[in-house]
Amino acid sequence: MNEEVGDFLKAVNNLSVLSEQATSELLECVRTKKYMKGDVIHEEGKLCRNLFFIKTGLAKHFYYHKGSQFIFRFFEEDHFFIATDSFFKNLPADYSTLALEDCTINYLLYDDFERLCNKYHSFESFARKFVSVVASTAISNLKGLLYLDATGRYNKFLKEYGHLQQRISLGDTAAFLGISQVSLSRIRSKK
Repeated sequence: MNEEVGDFLKAVNNLSVLSEQATSELLECVRTKKYMKGDVIHEEGKLCRNLFFIKTGLAKHFYYHKGSQFIFRFFEEDHFFIATDSFFKNLPADYSTLALEDCTINYLLYDDFERLCNKYHSFESFARKFVSVVASTAISNLKGLLYLDATGRYNKFLKEYGHLQQRISLGDTAAFLGISQVSLSRIRSKK
């Protein structure tokens, strides 16, 4: 097996074990690209039809509203991500993804994703489970924004991303929480 995509395949199989035929064909389709820190992986307003997998590095989903940056997800090694609206609806993305560190990313084109789903039940099972993870994560994040105050959102951040604190800047943490860095400093000083 190609070492470049071995972690990608392992992550797929952790969600749903693929048949030998599906595995073989998937491995032929997966591509790899390197991004430097600060590179845009996909850009708001542009079509993005890739299923991404972070082999190494850290990235964030973000957008700007009224001059402020809002971050709604971080992705570290061994995690998949997509530009959901663009991937499934063939529309320009509503947000961007930026490499926060040098990244090596495996990706699968949407057309290959669809073809594999149509051809192999085992890959379709992976796709269904992946979409379930995306949906449940989005709901959890929305509930956090609607029901938690800034301290509650910070505690949720620590639970989900605390192991990444040294890799995520204070500015990005504040943008994820939807608060100023000054407010974040106050919350952290109470801990």
